[in-house]
Amino acid sequence: MTEEAIMVADFLKANPDFLIRNPGVLAFIKLPEQSHGNVASLQERQVQTMRDKVKALEHRMVEMTHAAVENQAIINKLLSLTRALLVVKDPQQLPAVLVEQIKKLFLVPMVGLDLWQSKEGGSTSAQKAVDAMPGLYCGFADNAPDLSAFQGEDSMPRSVVIIPLRVGISPNTFGVLALGSPDKDRFAPTLETDFLNSLAEISCAALSRLHSGNH
Repeated sequence: MTEEAIMVADFLKANPDFLIRNPGVLAFIKLPEQSHGNVASLQERQVQTMRDKVKALEHRMVEMTHAAVENQAIINKLLSLTRALLVVKDPQQLPAVLVEQIKKLFLVPMVGLDLWQSKEGGSTSAQKAVDAMPGLYCGFADNAPDLSAFQGEDSMPRSVVIIPLRVGISPNTFGVLALGSPDKDRFAPTLETDFLNSLAEISCAALSRLHSGNH
């Protein structure tokens, strides 16, 4: 928009009744044509502009509503997982319960869980790779730091989440939790990881009972 156009626009904003007081000016104003070819009046054009804005707002509200519903569904599933783990009395049953609940609640086709036999990590290449992870990995399987947790699967996943298991802020891991899918886009690198971080915290907290109980 040129400087002159900005000045005209500012004038019209400051004098909204200018065209009413000077109707002859409208004869020199060209407005976009309607779909059927007729020239739209200024009032019709304003109404259409407001309708378009309302439609855009309605579309945005629908998107926000869908996002809120999806977020609440995820929260409910995390609560269900937490409850299932809290009622486990025998820590030895925690690994099986965790894997089963993740598969059932979040429909993850491949869930692997490895717990190190040694209290000190780093005795194997897998442990070294997981120990070196500052946080969880979410992305394509080809770029994953370690896939050993999927060794029992019939086929290897194409996208994965690798979660190093630690007690608190300990640098050493006591195991690894892995989620996998044959769909390369299920755990794409662009996926929001807030939910996965919450899942990681719940898993680490629950399995730390088993870790502490064994040592």
